[in-house]
Amino acid sequence: MERVVTANSDQMLELRRANSARCAEVIRSAGSMTIAEVAEATGLSRPTVRARLQDLYDAGLLIEVAANAPTGAGRPASRFSFVADAGVVAGLELAKHVERLLITDLLGRELWHDERPVTVPSAQARLTSAAAWVEQAAAELGKKLVRVGVAVPGSMDPSGVFIEAAAFEEWRGEAVPPLIGAAFDVPTDTMHDLAAAMSTERRMGAAKDVDTFVVPILWHRVSAGIVIDGRVHGGANGRSGNTQQRFSAAQNHLDDAEWPSDPDVSALVDAADGGDAAADASLHRFTALAAEQIAMLQLVIDPELIVLHGPLAVHDALVARVRAHLDRDLPIVAPIVVSEFGQFGTVIGAALTALDGAAEDLIGPGMAPHVLDRTRLSSAISGRRTVLV
Repeated sequence: MERVVTANSDQMLELRRANSARCAEVIRSAGSMTIAEVAEATGLSRPTVRARLQDLYDAGLLIEVAANAPTGAGRPASRFSFVADAGVVAGLELAKHVERLLITDLLGRELWHDERPVTVPSAQARLTSAAAWVEQAAAELGKKLVRVGVAVPGSMDPSGVFIEAAAFEEWRGEAVPPLIGAAFDVPTDTMHDLAAAMSTERRMGAAKDVDTFVVPILWHRVSAGIVIDGRVHGGANGRSGNTQQRFSAAQNHLDDAEWPSDPDVSALVDAADGGDAAADASLHRFTALAAEQIAMLQLVIDPELIVLHGPLAVHDALVARVRAHLDRDLPIVAPIVVSEFGQFGTVIGAALTALDGAAEDLIGPGMAPHVLDRTRLSSAISGRRTVLV
C-alpha cells in the first residue's frame, strides 16, 4: 500500500511540475499574461493555472506586473511576468587551444562572454581553473549560477567515456561527465563540442528548419557531425555523428605540425594570399582533401544542407578554395553555408543545453527548447551567414 501511495505521489508531483512548465513556457514566450490568458493558451483550468502560478511565484520565478485596466465591475486582472534573472546559466567550451565562456539569464539573454588562451597543461588543472572562471564571472554579475553546460573535444561513447581525448589525454578511457560534474557546485551537462555546435545550428542557425544535414569541421583533419531525420546519427555503437570522424586521407597527406594552431593557420592563409608558394601549396593540399571529404559526405548522406564550422571556416579565402575544388572537380547538390556563429557556435550550444536543464530543475519537464535572444547577443558571437551556393 505504501508503495502505491508513493508512486501516486510521485506521479502527481511530476504532473504538477509539468503543468508549471506549461504555464511558465507561455508566459516566457508572451512576456506577461493573466491567469485567464494562461488558461486559454495551455488548456488548463483556471484553478490549476492559479495554483501553478503561485508555485512559480513562491519560487521567485514569476513577478506580478501592472494589472489590466478593468473592463467592468471588480478588480483588474493581475498580470504575471517571468523573472529572467532568478538565476543564470553558463556555457563553457574547453577546446584544445582556447576556452570560451558565455553566461545568460533564464530567458537566454546574454549577460557576459569572454575567451582566453589555454595556459594550463594538465586536464585537472584546466578544469579547476575553468570552474573558478565560471564562478567568478557569475559572482561579478551578482547572479546565482544554477547550471553549467560544458563542451569538450574528443570522441565519447554513449556512457561518456573518452575514446579519443583530443585535448585531455589524461582522461582517455575515463568517464568524463563525473569528472566535470565534481568541479562545480551546481548541476552540469557534458557534451561533445561538435554535438553542441550542431544543437546551435538546429535551434537557431542555418539548419533550423532542416531535417538532414551535416556539419563538417574544418581543421587539420576534416571531421563531421551528422543529423538524419532530425536526430543526431550515433551509429550502431553510439559513437558516430556527434564525434570527430577523421578521414585517413588527411592523415596520409597532411602533417599535424603544418597546422599547429589557429594563429598559425591564419598566418598561413595570409601568406598564401600574399603569394607565398609553400603556404599556397599547403592550402591547396588541405582544401582539395576537405572538398573530397565533404563530397563523400554528400554522396553517402545526401543531406539537405552542409554547414561549415570550426577554426578554419572563419577564413573566407580558405573556404573559397574548398568551394572552388567542389565546383571544379566534385560538384555536389546540397547548399553549403558557413556557420553564422563563427567560433562561438559550440559555446552557444553548451549554454542552450544548460538552459534546458535549468528549466527542468527549477520548473519542471515540458518547456520548449531554448534559443538565445539574438537581439541581446554581442556582435562578436551573433555572426553572419555566408551562403556559398
